[in-house]
Amino acid sequence: MGFLIRDLHKHIVELHQKQYIEHTHMKSFTVFRGQGLPKADFDRMMKTQGGLLSFNNFLSTTMDHQVSLAFAESNQSNPDLIGILFAITINPSISNTAFANVHEVSYFKVEKEILFSMHSIFRIGSMKQINGNNHLWQVDLTLTSDSDPDLYALTEQMRKETEGSTGWLRLVKLMIKLGQYKVAEDLCGILLAQKMNDDETGNVLFQLGLIKLRQEEHLEALTFYEKSLEIRQKHLSSQRPAVAECYNAIGLVYKKMGQYSNALSYYQKALKIRQETLPPDHSDIAESYNNIEDEYNLIHMFIFFRQLSIIFLLQLLRTNKNDTRQKEKKA
Repeated sequence: MGFLIRDLHKHIVELHQKQYIEHTHMKSFTVFRGQGLPKADFDRMMKTQGGLLSFNNFLSTTMDHQVSLAFAESNQSNPDLIGILFAITINPSISNTAFANVHEVSYFKVEKEILFSMHSIFRIGSMKQINGNNHLWQVDLTLTSDSDPDLYALTEQMRKETEGSTGWLRLVKLMIKLGQYKVAEDLCGILLAQKMNDDETGNVLFQLGLIKLRQEEHLEALTFYEKSLEIRQKHLSSQRPAVAECYNAIGLVYKKMGQYSNALSYYQKALKIRQETLPPDHSDIAESYNNIEDEYNLIHMFIFFRQLSIIFLLQLLRTNKNDTRQKEKKA
């Protein structure tokens, strides 16, 4: 799978070089894509209008407006989907994103296909209903340039957060950051199928735990984090900060599951290691203190509401008992 992705990307880059980079005089043009979008995803896109949008795979588009419109319209009958016609404006002279006209190699030559490489990033422009139909919308997108300030800020932030990682693992972290969890999980599967040392395996398992946590699959997240912890504990002398990272992550999973005492226990284990291995002003130590404080607050709140429910039940029992006595007297 990994080789296919790499080869397709390489082919798109080569075609892009021949078709666009070597012809710098080319003007902006528009391509289209028609598809169905779940209502929840459409609502999120509405809220982020003006922001950035990334697709989680190779993106197939066409220069034929009518073909794309037909694809968008075909989703109207499904009440759970919104038919979307993406209109994408491309300026070849300002973007380094790899895309290519694959008309000559495409099976469907009449579609005039333009294919973008994985995870191309666009800015969301105007969004409007087509013919007043609430289940059919046109969304205008613009292919971003390297000078886009939001894209630069995002890239810099992700670069800092993935520093020190190997190439493939850095890509996994990037996909998680972009919310492309299926792609990240597939990449982790490719990595685990290869020969790796314990350190690398522990890191990949940790990322799988993070993916499952983001997907709210808490038991699976816990399993991956515990496997990562087991591997990292084998090399305790050199992996103590990484062990603390696992403890902290497991604590977060238990918090999500409502098991606050277990969460507190793991947060305290993480803090102990961090205090022993990191300078006192390190951000990880501050994170541990904040996590522990949150758990104490949640535990106290749980105890308070439990006591409140007991008081309420006792009052209810007294009321029922008094009602029974009143009925017995009347009888």
